[in-house]
Amino acid sequence: MSLPSLNSLRAFETVARHKSASRAAEELGVTQPAVTQQVRLLEGHLGLPMVRREGQGLSLTAEGRALAARLAEPFAEIADAVAEAIGRQRGAGVLTVTLLPTFAQRWLIPRLTSFQAAHPEIEVRLSATARLCDLVREDVDLAIRFGNGRWPGCDSRPLMTNDMFPVINPHLAESKPLRDPADLAGHVWLQVEAEPRTGDWDAWLTAAGVAGIEPAGWLSFEASSHALAAATAGLGIAIGHRPFVIDDLAAGRLARPFETVVESGEAYYLVTAKSRTRPAAVTAFADWLMAEAT
Repeated sequence: MSLPSLNSLRAFETVARHKSASRAAEELGVTQPAVTQQVRLLEGHLGLPMVRREGQGLSLTAEGRALAARLAEPFAEIADAVAEAIGRQRGAGVLTVTLLPTFAQRWLIPRLTSFQAAHPEIEVRLSATARLCDLVREDVDLAIRFGNGRWPGCDSRPLMTNDMFPVINPHLAESKPLRDPADLAGHVWLQVEAEPRTGDWDAWLTAAGVAGIEPAGWLSFEASSHALAAATAGLGIAIGHRPFVIDDLAAGRLARPFETVVESGEAYYLVTAKSRTRPAAVTAFADWLMAEAT
């Protein structure tokens, strides 16, 4: 029996991975009907159904699951080989890092000058996004992720732990002293209205054994970086996560009025794809990151 076309196999593998023809079309840069047609050509060639349509979604048949499992690694290796070829063409010193926007702004960017000084031959490109990038198939060399350290197909190394506590502008703390957590009632509280930060204040108040107090007012923000900028400007008190406030605390732009902290069950990790080779630029950057985080 002759082999199916590579296009139909690629289309099916992408559909199987995303469980969506439209998302597969986005990755492949073609239309959804074109993807659907390639999958149908594969089914016709094999004489077997690969995909089962269920309302607005789809699932794989038993035969489809078996074939998808065998195709995943070879296509990942092809993607890796192409990425390496592109890397050689554009220069081995280009490194793409994906990470959360707040981590980039509050921790990594202020430290990048020391890496550039040590490795002027390496160009670092930051992709600051909350989206979980595919380290195998996308043009990304390394990720800094927050979580439990377990991501399929990836190796991860603990970078830094995370805990949280209130932070305040030192001048505001002088004008309205905080001798006890109950004194928080006289201040404006800065709240982040985005998961997983929405419960930060409740978690800290519970840890501090404080109940039944209300702030003088609320200011709400969509991102931690905005709330911390407001705290630095003296607009109120924010809950600071250690990696995002250590520089401001050290410089005296923020103060920590209480010793109570809330430990997080998750941490920041340095993450790379298992199936990809690690160029010298990736190793150099990873080693520098680990040294900076200690």
